[in-house]
Amino acid sequence: MEKDPIDAWRQLKTHLESLRRAGLLDVPVGTWDPSDYVEPAARFVAEAEQEPERILPEVITTGVVADRIPIRPMAEVAMPVVVERKPVPPEAPPAVPNRSARPVRPPAPAVSSMFGTYLKAFENPVTPQNDRLPILKLLAAEVAACERCPELASTRTQTVFDSGTPTARLMFIGEAPGEDEDLQGEPFVGRAGKLVTDMLTRGMGLSRSEVYIANVLKCRPPENRVPTNPEMANCVGYLDRQIDIVRPEFICLLGKTAVTALLQSALPMKSLRQRWFRYRNIPTMVTYHPAYLLRSPSYKKEAWEDLKMLMKEMGIVPPPSKP
Repeated sequence: MEKDPIDAWRQLKTHLESLRRAGLLDVPVGTWDPSDYVEPAARFVAEAEQEPERILPEVITTGVVADRIPIRPMAEVAMPVVVERKPVPPEAPPAVPNRSARPVRPPAPAVSSMFGTYLKAFENPVTPQNDRLPILKLLAAEVAACERCPELASTRTQTVFDSGTPTARLMFIGEAPGEDEDLQGEPFVGRAGKLVTDMLTRGMGLSRSEVYIANVLKCRPPENRVPTNPEMANCVGYLDRQIDIVRPEFICLLGKTAVTALLQSALPMKSLRQRWFRYRNIPTMVTYHPAYLLRSPSYKKEAWEDLKMLMKEMGIVPPPSKP
């Protein structure tokens, strides 16, 4: 049975956007590389936006838009489209406190991922380190005035933007503020926050002031429910701008919501852990959310293995005593 053409077109655009964010598509939505697909795809998108009543009936259920754009269904896409680019010179790492017991190696080399290497570079130039804090404060003020999600805006005490240093090598990304965070205006300050602090200080020998911490959502969902897809879509742009400003060398995603928002993956944690991904070409790893570890303490051992993998790539020697 054929789908409604308008619904099929919307679904096709959604699939293309998912591919782009996952790193399987490195050109604007509606276009493909190699180049012989780009121009007809661009024409089709333009025509579809301007004359939907004429163009939309050409959309069919297989994912092929007539014979104009040979786009394969997502199920048939096995390898990412690789676009040749000149390598982008890496930013010099920020200064690290002198700790003779914790030598620092250069950033990790290119790592493999189920999504391939995400080659899409940042659109903005590197923000000078001295300018990052004031720019983040301006962004935090913009977030504080946001009302894109009416339910969240009407029930929050305040928005929760970040904590830590904007020159951090490592960025942690969680799900959303809880009750304690909503009251205090800082991420990870409740019971889960204490566990994050223990992971950093006892496990990695770092203080919270040496890393950068943010959430996918900046507002607390009522009753700490899981964020909805529209809420994540409304807020992930703010997170992308934080990543763009801070430019961490490594990202650690805490829990499935962060994975869904950034990596666009619905795979279970067992398939996501102990491997490297790329987000904005930054080495990115996945581990359990601290709130989950509080509910299921038996998984703390696995989380410790994840932290050891992260420390190995960062060149961090853990403290003598295991957490």
